[in-house]
Amino acid sequence: MAKETPDGQEKTEDASARRLSDARDKGQVAKSVEVTSAALLLLGGWLVYAFGSSLTVDLMNFMRFMFRDAAEVTITDSSVPDYFLKLTVFLGMTLLPILGSLMLVGALSDIAQVGFHVATKKFTEGLNFGAVFNPFNGLKRIFFSKQSITELLKNIAKLLVLGGIVYQVIASHTDTLFTLMDMPFGAMAGFMAGTGFELVMKVGLVHALIAGADYFFQRRKYLEDLKMTKQEVKEENKQQEGDVQMKQRIRAAARQRLRKVMLRRVKEADVVITNPTHYAVALKYKHGEMNAPVVVAKGVDFLALKIREVATASNVPIVENPPLARALYAACEVEQSVPEKLFKAVAQVLAYVYRLKRRSA
Repeated sequence: MAKETPDGQEKTEDASARRLSDARDKGQVAKSVEVTSAALLLLGGWLVYAFGSSLTVDLMNFMRFMFRDAAEVTITDSSVPDYFLKLTVFLGMTLLPILGSLMLVGALSDIAQVGFHVATKKFTEGLNFGAVFNPFNGLKRIFFSKQSITELLKNIAKLLVLGGIVYQVIASHTDTLFTLMDMPFGAMAGFMAGTGFELVMKVGLVHALIAGADYFFQRRKYLEDLKMTKQEVKEENKQQEGDVQMKQRIRAAARQRLRKVMLRRVKEADVVITNPTHYAVALKYKHGEMNAPVVVAKGVDFLALKIREVATASNVPIVENPPLARALYAACEVEQSVPEKLFKAVAQVLAYVYRLKRRSA
């Protein structure tokens, strides 16, 4: 059954990409803590089993040093920092690789579920300090919400399943457990390590299956919670269309300003090269100040017509050269110099224009 909003509308439409992105920015993602717990349990159990012997030896040496050589240790103001440094280095060398690996696995399991993303709106939008720091609201969420009841039932079921696995492993070694005290210390340690590893691996694998099911449940619930009503979809489409129209108006206004600037620059041009009707390119060149002629205006169809009209009114020479006009229009932007490959053709046009000016003078 589809969820309803307070005004009675049903949420029947899938969440749009924009709604999903906004939810992600607010820290609302589909994530299961069971995935992280299962990954930490499996890796932690494997690390302890793999490096358990070396850890045992290190701890035994440390304890031997603490108790056997305790009488030879002299505590002074100068020796305390030295002993503290040795203790810190020992604990760091012993435990940091394992703890660091567990932290890395925990971070990677979260990233694998939701990706790496900074929730920029989580603490800036929709934050109600009165609700956050109200203990009665917190107690209500913990004891009386539908989500808390669901989580309680889920945890009870998980404990029953994992407890059954623990019971099955221990029951399979009952005979050995009764004779454990009669074993040599090495055999006892080996049995406990093997049984512990078996217990952790079986519980971890079952926990991993539970975590996979919980992840798909959380993702489905997440998508269901973000569903939209038909009215919300219409409103979002209107907003997007409004944004698109606004951008189009901004671009149109920018193009209009550019056209006005270009038409003013046509009055300063030395020549306008045309197609003769479809293309028009205005060039300006000052000997000694410019390395090459510069395109001050260009256009096609209606804009080309306006460029020719301004050039005629300003007594700027117009030269018909269709191949050169098309080449200049394609190769140059406004305020850009003419490329070297067109130097010769443009120079011929400018030379022709200068000869006309000298004759008219």
